[in-house]
Amino acid sequence: MRLLARVGCALTIATVLACGVAASASAAASTAREVATALKSDPVFVADSQSGLLTVPQRGRLRLRIVDVDIGRIQIAVVSPASARRAGGLRALANAIDQAMPGRRGALLVTTGQDFHVVTSHAVVEPTAAAVRAAVESHDSEGLDAQLLAAVDGIAEVDPGADSDLNAPPASSPGTPRPHDVNDDIGGGLRIGLLIVAAAIALPFLIGAIALLMALRRRRVAVQDRDRLDEGDARDELLALGEELESLDLDVDMPNASARGREEYEQALNLYDRANKLLLKKEPSEVELNEARRSIEEGRARLAAARDALGAGQTS
Repeated sequence: MRLLARVGCALTIATVLACGVAASASAAASTAREVATALKSDPVFVADSQSGLLTVPQRGRLRLRIVDVDIGRIQIAVVSPASARRAGGLRALANAIDQAMPGRRGALLVTTGQDFHVVTSHAVVEPTAAAVRAAVESHDSEGLDAQLLAAVDGIAEVDPGADSDLNAPPASSPGTPRPHDVNDDIGGGLRIGLLIVAAAIALPFLIGAIALLMALRRRRVAVQDRDRLDEGDARDELLALGEELESLDLDVDMPNASARGREEYEQALNLYDRANKLLLKKEPSEVELNEARRSIEEGRARLAAARDALGAGQTS
């Protein structure tokens, strides 16, 4: 396996861990832009050709782990070797994905299942690379799922936080020095005339600034209203999921209930609890809201599977 790390667009470190096994050249290849687009709404991307490396439940556990330990600051992409080769190598592909996500924060981990490359938005490169390396080596015999879960924990532990991001917005510039006072020997009439001229020049700019501020305020209010609507929709969906869970309580408690049905029901209940925890916050972030809705959607799917399994068990 090969582990690489880079900060921003300049700082790069590569460490060879072991030799990877090349995948079939006919595997479907994803472009950097396609991966970047997917990662903007989902912290875990798995190429269709690599779906066998991470099952759907494993991807769900990986998303939940990211939410628990370092929400919004870890993205993981499982790509095909063909994609890496077409981009000029895994390092080049990871850098291209990073560049296609301007403003991205934290760590981006790209892997083919054999090779690993991590791109960070901060200067803590060596500790991040070491954390991924330790996760890969210590869970080598347990599969990619265990390696990535451990990598998420390790990355979160050494993450210095948003304040250390190299691509963070620059600090506010110091205030403009106060102009010198007009010399006392300027007559009172001349001073008043200068003030009138200055006011006439500044007035259009002042009016424009006020109009811009009002437009920004209206836009911010519109965004807040939309966020509240989205949050309300998510809470309604959570309430509906809770009612569906209650309706299945008796079937789960039956002595002859299907073991698989009970397991699916427990998974749905855990996902409900996760979404409820995220939505209990006073003002959940966009990332938290997306994770809550994802948990609700997956919980609904788990509940449907539990209902089918329980129904089949009763029929038999």
